[in-house]
Amino acid sequence: MMKILINIGCVLMLWLSQYAMAEEHPFVPHAARSLSIKLSNDRTGIIKNVMCTGCNFTNVNITPETKAYRNGVEVDLLEAKMQAGKPALVSFNPETREVQAIRWKD
Repeated sequence: MMKILINIGCVLMLWLSQYAMAEEHPFVPHAARSLSIKLSNDRTGIIKNVMCTGCNFTNVNITPETKAYRNGVEVDLLEAKMQAGKPALVSFNPETREVQAIRWKD
């Protein structure tokens, strides 16, 4: 139970600590406790198990335009691969299902 509360707290802190948002309207934030990401070297891929109220999908698409931020600093998108299984904030466009940004804290 304590581990769940700590994970939720970390995700909320991650989400609240991001002041400069690169996302464009419309976007939906999804706080993933355990990021399920598949990313190839050409910087395309998917994120599985994304929840969105009113959406009829659970997978979103990573494109070369997707941005990645570690501790609020933009990093190469390929670094997001190392975040698999860890907490992250995923912002995506619900109309196109394209991921706009992936954010995490170390």
